[in-house]
Amino acid sequence: MFNLRIAILFCLCAMLSLRVLAAELNSTTTFELPHTHKVAIKSPSGIAYELVISLPASYKNSPNKRYPIVYYTDAQWDAPLLNSIYQDLAFDKAVPELVMVGITYSGVKPNYTALRTKDLTPTKDENFVRDSGGGEAFLTFIKETIIPKVESEYRIDTRQRAIAGWSFGGLFALYAMYSEPELFARCIAVSPAIPWDNEYISQLDDEFFKANSKFSARLFISFGSNEAPAFVASVSEFQNKIKNRKSTNLQLMNYGVENMAHAGAKASAYTQGLVWVWKDIQP
Repeated sequence: MFNLRIAILFCLCAMLSLRVLAAELNSTTTFELPHTHKVAIKSPSGIAYELVISLPASYKNSPNKRYPIVYYTDAQWDAPLLNSIYQDLAFDKAVPELVMVGITYSGVKPNYTALRTKDLTPTKDENFVRDSGGGEAFLTFIKETIIPKVESEYRIDTRQRAIAGWSFGGLFALYAMYSEPELFARCIAVSPAIPWDNEYISQLDDEFFKANSKFSARLFISFGSNEAPAFVASVSEFQNKIKNRKSTNLQLMNYGVENMAHAGAKASAYTQGLVWVWKDIQP
């Protein structure tokens, strides 16, 4: 009888402990980025996307103010990073107050690698195993759906737009600038995939500047010194080609992040890139 009472008491204590633990778990809250919310949006082809929209601290209390805007790729990875970088730079008044719009995918367990590979590559590379070459359609979606939605619902200075991305996203940012120069005259290309499709983007650069020699823009291009040597050589050659063109209207910053490889270079590069592309309108 005594042992039975002990067993019952033990079970009651265990049940109580589980209920307390469950209550504690249910009472925890997820971390949220300041002044940030998510908006679901679908492409004409039915792909489910998500916009991660971060507003500046003054937005709510400055109803007559319009803000410059940055559109960036890979928000599934880089929204926390870019939000943190922006908050620090804004505190130091190194950049103007900005609206930041990250683009990513929603739905049940999206395959980020496959989706971004298709969206962020401007051409199909027959030597690459994944589906690719959807950059034109993705840029059209940004131009005709995302930008009109965002800039009709938020107070945006439509004269001050930037595009930013890393790796394939950096390749896409360059492609967007060359393809839609009226939309994006500020571009941050962090470790851009210049080697893609026999350096297609370098060919596009040549064609663009033959027809637009007086194009005015602010462009940032970076790489990490510890990235693959062939990759570093490709990006460096592209940087130097633009630099040696000596355009008086294109304000270029070439940047190498010392002792960092492909992903680790992002934080420093995005910091320098944001400062550079907004340098002409710093507070």
